[in-house]
Order: sequence, then C-alpha cells, then structure tokens
Amino acid sequence: MRETLIKTPASTHGRHRSGPSSDGFSPAYTVSRRVDETISVIYLHRARRAPMPLQDAAMLVPCPSAVSIDPVSCRPRLAMARLPTPFEPAKRLAKYLGVSSVHIKREDMAGYALGGNKLRQLDFILAEAIAAEADMLIATAGSQSNFCRSLAGAAAKLGLGCHLHVRARMGTELVGNLLLDDIFGAEVTFTQETDPWHPAIKDEIEAIADRYRGQDRSPFVVQLTGVSANVGVAGWMSGAAELCADFKAIGRIPDSVVVVCGSGLTAAGLALGFKHLGVPTRVMGVSAQQPEARLRKWITETANTAAAWMGIETRLSGQDFDIVDEEIGPGYGIPSDASVAAVRTAGRLEGLVLDPVYTGKGMAALIGAAEKGLLGKASSIVFLHSGGTPGLFTHASAFDRTARP
Repeated sequence: MRETLIKTPASTHGRHRSGPSSDGFSPAYTVSRRVDETISVIYLHRARRAPMPLQDAAMLVPCPSAVSIDPVSCRPRLAMARLPTPFEPAKRLAKYLGVSSVHIKREDMAGYALGGNKLRQLDFILAEAIAAEADMLIATAGSQSNFCRSLAGAAAKLGLGCHLHVRARMGTELVGNLLLDDIFGAEVTFTQETDPWHPAIKDEIEAIADRYRGQDRSPFVVQLTGVSANVGVAGWMSGAAELCADFKAIGRIPDSVVVVCGSGLTAAGLALGFKHLGVPTRVMGVSAQQPEARLRKWITETANTAAAWMGIETRLSGQDFDIVDEEIGPGYGIPSDASVAAVRTAGRLEGLVLDPVYTGKGMAALIGAAEKGLLGKASSIVFLHSGGTPGLFTHASAFDRTARP
C-alpha cells in the first residue's frame, strides 16, 4: 500500500523547478515558467468549393482561437478543450474491486465532438498547425477512430478543412465515428492496408497532401511520429500536471492510473509527466492494439524523443510504467466478452458509459487484476475515461450475443 500525502518535494528534473506554496505543500506541478498571456489570436475561415447556403451564413463569422504557452511543456497550446476535466470518486466500483478508492478522470467530458483524451493532444497539435498556416488537416487511423472524429470536430470549430484516410477493415458503414466525421464535414477516403505502420499508408497520405498542395491549399499531416507525436506527448504531460492537482485535492497520491492504449501517446505523456514532476504514481497502459513488447518500446522511444524536442532532461525507461496486453481479445476495434461485461459492470455500478472496443477493455483489465488478487485492499486507483462513446452504439450487437451478469 502506498498512501502518500501530497507533500512531495518539488521536482528538479530538467529545466523546470518549483518551490513550496503558502499552504505548506510543495506541489511538483507548480512550475515557475508560467506564461499566462495570450500570444496570438488567429482568425480563420472555411474554404468552400460551392456557394454557402443562407442557413449556413453564421459560419462566415471568424473564429478567434487564443494560443498561449503551456507551463509544463513550454510549448504553444490552443485552448479548445474544456479543462480541467472532472475527477470523480467511484465508491461502488472501489467496493466491487476490493480496493480503498477508485477515481474516474472524466476525459469524456473534455468538450467538443463528444470529448475524449485526444482533445488535450489536439490543443498542442492544432497550435503547430496554425503556426504552419495550415488550412487542411490530414490524418489516418482506423475507420472508427476516436482521434479522427476529434480532429474532424476541431477542424469544424476552427474553419479548417479535414481529410481522413482511414483503414476500411473496421467497416465503412456510416455509423459511429464515421457518421460523426461526415457530420463534421470531413472528407473520408479508405485504404485497404490493415497495418497502421505499413509504409504504403505513408505514401498514400503524402499523395493526398500533394493533391491539396496542387490546389493551392496548405495541408498539415497529423501522424503518430515526428512533430505530431511530440506535441501529443506534451498534451498529456500537461494532463499529468492536472492530475497532480486532483491528487492534491483528495490528499493522497494514487498507486496507479489505468489508461487504454491505441497509439500509446496518452500513456507516454502521462508516464513522462509523472516522472518529470516527481510523482510516484504508476501508469498502467492497457493495450487495445499492440503486443506488450512493441507498445512498451514505442512508448519509451516516443516519450524520450518528445522530451528531447521539448528540451527537458527527464527520460523514461521501459520499467517506468506497466503494460497489459491480455485484453486485446479478438483484435483492435473488436469487442470481447470481457470488455462487454466490463461495460455493463461500469454502467450498473456507477452509471458510467464505456465502449466495448477501447475503454471497456481498460475496465476489463482492471477487473481482471482485482480477480487475480493483484490489487491490495489499500490500493488507490485512477481510471482514465478516455471517451469513445460512439463505439458503444457502433457495436450494439455485441451486447445481444453475450451473457448478462
């Protein structure tokens, strides 16, 4: 059991330092380099191929978007997500798991486009896109990608174009996130490649970007490597700082934060952030896609590349966080019996809405750990609800074929 009151010595990792506050605490997340002033206001308008109907005339109004400097990563940030997100106790779930406490970090309530953990990353990615004077956002993922849905929603808010080149394997029917992509005005095309890391996808994306350049557009490609990955990690380093404020509010540092991993950017940012800020909470990444060894290596390398890019000295090792890959089940984007049961359990205990292909697999891993006796009675757990609500309705049929508790 580790129940540590948050009077942790301030972190001296890297170039950020902090000192004790007036209440006697030395919160590691207090950073001296706070830059609160707005450094720019950007006005954008939507480029249209056809005349705008009168009922859409309101879209002609420019959208002001304040870009400021994030105090943790010292990177530009576009303030679009609704932060801080709620941090709620889940007492009935804690009793069910046999642990001291469970809190839910409600990233599903982060704001536009049905929320989700991607919105923090997008605050930073979009700041980079605006700095590059982009007018078209391009991304690739699975056809029911939460990230793509969030990106399409952000593009709509900012008046930018959005092109999503997605893997058809998860389906092409206009339901769930694909329906929302359409509602948000994104252009959607499909690739038959099934491996997100296949070089052919990169070539296809570059061809799409070249086509827009030929139309005198300025595309910005959002991808899992390079600048996009770096700023995604920065987004969740900032999220780690926000969690530290939540920890201070409850008067203890939880043992673990459970987070589902697709690409792994959220886990990379959290693990790097906690280490950088001197917080001993372990990140438990539950893979929804990649085998344990591959995901652990990718998170470590991505976090360290981002740290160098941000100019901080903190580095992750593969032992600084935990990875569980037993809940991948039938595959990425496919419900399992355990995830469907976990969705029902969370709903019936806490009124919590999870989905069976992402957050449900994270909850299944947490329940599985409790059933295996891996969680002590004094354990304090945080479950990061990363959103993904559309996936519940996309996979409604999975609930018909599984037994109810």
